[in-house]
Amino acid sequence: MSKKPAKNTASSRKSGFFSPFLSATIIYLFSAISVIAACLTVTGVWANDFSAMPWDQMIPIGIYLVGFPMILIGLKIVGWRGDAAIIGAVMMLSGMGLVIQLRMGSFARGLEAPLALLPFPLGLSAFLLAATLTRKGRGAWTRVLCWVLYLTALGAMAAMLVLGQRYRGGFYLPGNINPSEIVKPLLVFFLAAYLSRRKNEFSETTTSGIPMPPITTLLGLTILWSIPMLFTVLLHDLGLAGLLSAILMVMLFAVSKRTGYLAIGLVIVLAGCFGMQLISANAQSRFDIWLNPFSDATGKGWQTLQALSAMYSGGLWGSGLGAGLPNTVPIVSSDFVYAAIAEEMGLVGCALLLLVFLILFSRGFRASAAARTPYERLLCIGLTASLAVQTLFNIGGVTKALPMTGITLPFVSHGGSSLITSLFIAGLICGLSDSEK
Repeated sequence: MSKKPAKNTASSRKSGFFSPFLSATIIYLFSAISVIAACLTVTGVWANDFSAMPWDQMIPIGIYLVGFPMILIGLKIVGWRGDAAIIGAVMMLSGMGLVIQLRMGSFARGLEAPLALLPFPLGLSAFLLAATLTRKGRGAWTRVLCWVLYLTALGAMAAMLVLGQRYRGGFYLPGNINPSEIVKPLLVFFLAAYLSRRKNEFSETTTSGIPMPPITTLLGLTILWSIPMLFTVLLHDLGLAGLLSAILMVMLFAVSKRTGYLAIGLVIVLAGCFGMQLISANAQSRFDIWLNPFSDATGKGWQTLQALSAMYSGGLWGSGLGAGLPNTVPIVSSDFVYAAIAEEMGLVGCALLLLVFLILFSRGFRASAAARTPYERLLCIGLTASLAVQTLFNIGGVTKALPMTGITLPFVSHGGSSLITSLFIAGLICGLSDSEK
């Protein structure tokens, strides 16, 4: 029998070079057509509600239609060959977020407040920069900055505590800037570096199967992690505390393959959440509303009850984009945006949204398996977990499956710092998915 000729490596690389961009371009075209069609529906509503069409509100949509092709061109120039499904999922989620925010009038100020238009282009720039810095295994260089990033995260939390002002249960710097968003990826960088250096130590167990690393290693991690946790307690930020704890749990499991870490971590998280309500009136109020929103139906429970009513009224297919009343839910454009989607797009629209999120998370975890080094693998897992847990906390809170944490829905909720950080994290994952030399 004659042997089959070996494949030409150069040609296979060349074909692989174009396939991610072809796939991403097709997804972009589909997303762009969907966004344009949805915008036409919204403008139809505007035609009935306004004497003059507020075209300035369409500026973010124009940035979307131009921005993502620029990202694809930029990635092609730098030779990115990662997972096109990741950038495709980000395009679809961002498009859906912009459409629903346009529908609710989040861009109403338009040209009168140019700063309100900056988050999305800044987020796109952060996405491209992050993907460029971490492509082809280049993310390993960030390992040397782990302590700098750790101290930066602590500095951001300290700044919130000293300079921040409480607003809607959270702390914000002047201009409604929430630096806690950037704390998440900074601490993921630190954890990835710290745990990857001690992989064997965290894999050790006792005879009973309970994870038990060397006492010095365990004590070191406990002390280092207790400092940001203390800041979350002082800031009364239940959501950030739960989110960071969940990320630590996932990364400990990833580095050790010991399910005991998940069990112990879950117990610690539950104990911490219930303990938080003893020292924070805001946390106590959220737990009470979660258990019985009718106890204060016209006060603190009003938001939850209105959200549940909106989702119920949406039914299977929804009332139609522009035909619902999502603004009857307080703060609907940020924390409760999922309720607006459920009302106007129905269960089908929510299912499609969750499907896109699942694609993003599954491809992110898949990219970690192809990483070159343990550090990059842990980094990709931690970054993906941060988006996944954030999504779970938001949707769980809106649907009353979990207490409300004040955490936004990635890519979809209105909020500058949240959008920029989510796109930055997605860019890092996108870059890490390119593991070719």
